[in-house]
Amino acid sequence: MSGKRDEAVLDAARAAIDAHRTFGQLLSPEEKQYLLDHGRVRSAATGEEICTRHQVDSRVYILVMGEVEVREGHGNDALLARLGPGEIFGEIAALYRLPRISRIVVSRQAVLLELPGEIFERVVSGRLPLQHALIARYKQRLSETALRSVPLFQRIPPDDLTELIESAALLSFPAGTVMVHESEPGDALYVLIYGTARVSHRIAGETLNVALLQGGDYFGEWSVMTGAPRTATVEAVTRVEALRIECRDFLDFIQAHPHVRDRLDLAAHNRLAEVAARR
Repeated sequence: MSGKRDEAVLDAARAAIDAHRTFGQLLSPEEKQYLLDHGRVRSAATGEEICTRHQVDSRVYILVMGEVEVREGHGNDALLARLGPGEIFGEIAALYRLPRISRIVVSRQAVLLELPGEIFERVVSGRLPLQHALIARYKQRLSETALRSVPLFQRIPPDDLTELIESAALLSFPAGTVMVHESEPGDALYVLIYGTARVSHRIAGETLNVALLQGGDYFGEWSVMTGAPRTATVEAVTRVEALRIECRDFLDFIQAHPHVRDRLDLAAHNRLAEVAARR
């Protein structure tokens, strides 16, 4: 009986790989079988944490049965997304050796195909169409996750975020890189996905450190909304991954969502007041 159950689980794992929008179309039957042969099918109970924010781990997971939640992992630990059978997670961390950017928690008892990073890399390496498809899916999911980590966007319907997600760009800044300079034109809004950035302001020839930004924080909204120059310099303290949204795209979005514009306006005024108080 146990053998029949195991075979049923493997059949479900095959179906999950076939259902994946990238693997189902771009992997050969032999490659799919290779993943099954070298992966580990395991169950996960409701509430179990599969991935931890900032964790360095190359394992990749394909969800066979059940459901998992993508959570912010700090602050109020907001729910960012739900993933169902056929979804993959951990793939970019494995390919590019990046830390996890969010928590993955089982919300409904699940069965997972757990793949060692080197096995996943062996299948994907040298397959540019496969890599591009994975990156495109990852970019869409990561952009939505980054925006959902900002309280301003958490209640926006998914369809309303689509254009903003499609127009956004993912950027990486090594530690010590100045992301924006004070007094330069402000042509984009930035949302931090991972890492720490320092906000500073020049006063009477001295540099005043104003704040530290981390994943889920944003900056640049004042310049985007008013057309005024940048009011501060933002420098990456650690390696920073960020989402960049061009001025025109963001202005179109907040025009369609006045409540977001109003909350941004209030937050921007509060930040300026804080800088003025420090002066």
